Amino acid sequence: WAFAMATPVAAVAAQLEKFKAAFAREDLEACVKLLAELKMGMLSFGSLPPAAPSAPSSSQQQELLLAREILEYGTLVSIKTVDIPAFERHIAQLKVYYADCGSLPASERQYPILGLNLLRLLAQNRIAEFHTELELLPVELQLSNEFIKFPAQLEQHIMEGSYNRVLSAKQSGAYAKEGLYFMDLLVDTVRDEIAECSEKAYHSVSAAELQTMLMISSEQELREFADQRDWRVANGLVTFGGQDDKPLALPASQLIHESLAYAKELERIV
Repeated sequence: WAFAMATPVAAVAAQLEKFKAAFAREDLEACVKLLAELKMGMLSFGSLPPAAPSAPSSSQQQELLLAREILEYGTLVSIKTVDIPAFERHIAQLKVYYADCGSLPASERQYPILGLNLLRLLAQNRIAEFHTELELLPVELQLSNEFIKFPAQLEQHIMEGSYNRVLSAKQSGAYAKEGLYFMDLLVDTVRDEIAECSEKAYHSVSAAELQTMLMISSEQELREFADQRDWRVANGLVTFGGQDDKPLALPASQLIHESLAYAKELERIV
C-alpha cells in the first residue's frame, strides 16, 4: 500500500501520473496494481460521495476531481482486462459523480464512458436497462453526441431487424478501440440472431450468400461457425441441422379449401 491514511492529495495525484504513464504504454499489469493503490489512497479523502459537499472548497474539489478521474480510468482498464463486473462497479460509482456533483467541471470522458455503458447493456441484450439509462440523458444529447447517438442508433437497427447495419457499424463506429469488446459481443449476438432466423426460414442456403449475410470474412470462418451450430457445408451450400425440431409448415392449400368449404356452409345456413 503506497499511501498512509494521512496521504495528501498531492501524493495521490503523483501516483495517478504514474498510472497514466503505464496506461499510455498499455502495461495492463502495472495499471491494475496502480489502480488498486490509487483506490486505497482515495480512502484518505474526506469529501467523497455520499459526504460530498454541495459547495466544495478548492481542496475538496481537487479530491472529487481526482477520485472521479481514477474511477474513469478504472472503467477503461476494466474493459481492456475484460473484467466486466469491475466495469459495472466503476460505472455505478461514477454515476454519482456525474449526477450529484454538479459543482465540478464537466469531464471530457463522461459521455464516452456513459456511451460504453449503453453499448454494454445492448451487447448483453439488457434492453429494458438500456432504455432506462438512455432516458436519463437529455433528448438533444441523444441526437447530437456521437458517443450516445451511436449505441442509440444500433439499438434502433436491431429493433428494425437491420442486422447488416449493426455488423458494418463495428468498422465505422465511435468505439473502434475502447468499445471493441462490446462491439464483438454485440456482433456475436446479432450473428446468432441471423443464424436462428435463417434456420427457421430455410432448409439450406448458398454458402456465399450466408457468408455475406453474417458478414463473415472467409469460407473457413463460415465453416467454423457452421460447425458450432451443427450445419453441413458442402458443394457451396449450407444445410441447416435440427430440421426435425422445427415446427411443421402449415398446409396452406388445405386450409384455404377448408375455409372456403366452411364459408359455403355458413352461406347455405344463412
